[in-house]
Amino acid sequence: MAKVVNILKTIRNNWKKSVFGSVLVFYGVNYGRNKYEISELMREYCQEAVKYGEQPAPLGSKLRQIIVILNPAANKRKAKANFEKFCGPLLYLAGISVTVVQTESEGQARGLVENLDQAVDAIVVAGGDGTVSEVVTGLLRRPDGNQAAQRRFPVGILPLGQTNTVAGSLFAAADSNLVRTMADATMAVVREVTRPLDVVRVQALETEDGPPGKPVYCLGGVRWGAYRDAHARRDKYWYWDGLRAHVAYVFCGLKSGLSWHCEAGATYARPCAGCSKCRGVGGDEAGGRVLEGRSRLWHAFLPWRSGTVNTRDELVDYSKVQNSECGMLHKKDISTVEFSLTTENVRPNCHRDGIPHMEMCLGPPTVSYTGFVSEGWRRVNGQEPQVAEKLQIREIVLRPVIPQDSSKDKERWISIDNEDYELKPIHVTLLPKKIHVFCTSNVA
Repeated sequence: MAKVVNILKTIRNNWKKSVFGSVLVFYGVNYGRNKYEISELMREYCQEAVKYGEQPAPLGSKLRQIIVILNPAANKRKAKANFEKFCGPLLYLAGISVTVVQTESEGQARGLVENLDQAVDAIVVAGGDGTVSEVVTGLLRRPDGNQAAQRRFPVGILPLGQTNTVAGSLFAAADSNLVRTMADATMAVVREVTRPLDVVRVQALETEDGPPGKPVYCLGGVRWGAYRDAHARRDKYWYWDGLRAHVAYVFCGLKSGLSWHCEAGATYARPCAGCSKCRGVGGDEAGGRVLEGRSRLWHAFLPWRSGTVNTRDELVDYSKVQNSECGMLHKKDISTVEFSLTTENVRPNCHRDGIPHMEMCLGPPTVSYTGFVSEGWRRVNGQEPQVAEKLQIREIVLRPVIPQDSSKDKERWISIDNEDYELKPIHVTLLPKKIHVFCTSNVA
């Protein structure tokens, strides 16, 4: 009993050292426990991967070959280390021939896929949303883009970036364990379970200053407005560490350089499940027509190249289905603090509710400083954005109103899958079930 009393007296007389030592012990125990849990988790995944690698292969057959496009700069240059620690070993243990190509500059991933001529069974993206968008763009810009997307090159997505919106909906773990998410994404490639995903095609329209640009493809969507600008600037407040996302809205709400007034003219078409107009003779594989803008005149939907159809398309005679709304153009004047187009791909478990569509969300016309900060914090905490109006659309032509006094210091930007692009008139089209991606069995 005397020893216990002496220990308590020592702790009381040296309480600062005692508190500091207790904190060190706590973090040490927590660090060791996390290391042990990760080790046990990877052991389970490695054991499963080994079973695939030990399966006997038919005589004369070749190893399954994949190419991994790795962005080493993703997630503050942690992507390479995470791939080598959590993803690469599972692929090697599964008996897959892996070729890793590291990108060195922006746009390189797009060029690699666009000019890929080697025989591979899949393309695996090791990076964030921007790298995924580059790979999908390169895939669909190929001369054999439709065939490559539908059959030749299924795409694997390893969530190694700072933003992994689509991968998060495909592989989000119930306990938010990042290691489990990376391992699940890797094992999806090993198990070869795929599902089709919608693709968004974004093309800059012809302007007085130049010709139309090449299309950019993405899986998540398009954002424009003050909340987008604040989110894009969060890394400038890196010295706030874990609070920088919250602090970005506090400071950006006081600045005039954000897109507080998103004004544009829009012409859009609503989705159609399939009818004689869009799926009859000359209809396209996406189940719709294409809005064309020529010389500033709106044109009706035009036929597009025919392509592959799914089983449901083969069973339905669309020539007998009538839909008076199909092909009808709607015009809308937009004035808001935020404009966004999102796909079903970014919803939890990639849930599709009815007809394939994009969701156009419009924020309020104006917002106060306190309202801006509180809404920004809600989004940082993972809550759904509050919007003033929602519309389901299939495609849209958006012509932003750009002030004449706009200078380089006040350049306006939009985000396409969290990558910045200069604000221009754009034509956005949804291409349903355009590519196949690896996913877990419950999502498939």
